[in-house]
Amino acid sequence: MKRRFFVTIVSLAFAVSALASWYDDYNEGVKAVNTGHWQVVIQKMTAAIAGNAKENDNARTYGNIFINYHPYYYRGLAYLRTGKYDLAVSDLEKTSGPGEIDRGSIDNLMQEAKMKQAAGSTTATEAPPPPAMDPELRQRANAAIGAAEASITGARNRNAASAPQYQQAVTALIDAKQRVTTAKTNDDLRAGLASADTAKTYADLAMPPVIPTPPPSGTTGTTATTATVITTTTNKPFSATGDVLRDTATRVRHALENYFNGEFDTASAQFASLSREMPRNGWIWAFLGASQYSQYAFEADESYKSKAIQSFRKAKQYRTWKNGLPQKYFSRRIRKVFESAS
Repeated sequence: MKRRFFVTIVSLAFAVSALASWYDDYNEGVKAVNTGHWQVVIQKMTAAIAGNAKENDNARTYGNIFINYHPYYYRGLAYLRTGKYDLAVSDLEKTSGPGEIDRGSIDNLMQEAKMKQAAGSTTATEAPPPPAMDPELRQRANAAIGAAEASITGARNRNAASAPQYQQAVTALIDAKQRVTTAKTNDDLRAGLASADTAKTYADLAMPPVIPTPPPSGTTGTTATTATVITTTTNKPFSATGDVLRDTATRVRHALENYFNGEFDTASAQFASLSREMPRNGWIWAFLGASQYSQYAFEADESYKSKAIQSFRKAKQYRTWKNGLPQKYFSRRIRKVFESAS
């Protein structure tokens, strides 16, 4: 009798432990999806399913914390990316949809898994294949290249082609096109996107040279010399802008790379530093708020949510967002929180 009682107590302890930690495993698995560590995704999602096998768009973790819970979707995706097509089909049949990170519709993933399954590719390879190229990311990179080209055309039309910023914009655009055209990974696409954004920034800053007014007849040589000095002095701010901006643009790019790679702790610290340098830049505050809210989503620390709301309010204060945050940069959940931050 005592032995049976002991076994029952131990079983209950394990059950409580599983229920108390399934959402932690799930969050760790979602983070691994961002980095393409598929074996970690399989491990974490399997542990989460052991604790809570029911998918839910609004699953309660503890207190009033709810998450979009779809472990079978991510484990099925991981099985697909590691060549375990039978297991992928099984999980994709069980899932009801993607979670916070959408890596494709169930139908498309299922079709891909069944095609490879039918072709006899049912054995997992020793090393997992590289992450699939994100078509949305490629679309964003191409759109950024188009915007940079338009800004360069605008600079040329306002006779700013001789400005140093114009040449820097052209160089950055060439780099962006080359990176996107030859991209083999999502990181290559992100690098091309960053170069395109830099090209647009430089092109928008390019200004036509200041042409001095010819001195009236009878003006002495001293007056003409003074006009030349004034013209040269006036051009100095434009020449220096590229050098000053280059450092800042690099730091912004690094912060954005960490944000889109899911390194929200690092991105949050970098955007916080940039917000002190550019306190009236609405974009910086928006990305800072998005990074902080993502920290809250993974760690369930209310202080991060409070900071995110404050950052979103700053973003609204310094920029007019006619249609809210752009969908191509921010998830639906973050856009919804942004709208509610008054």
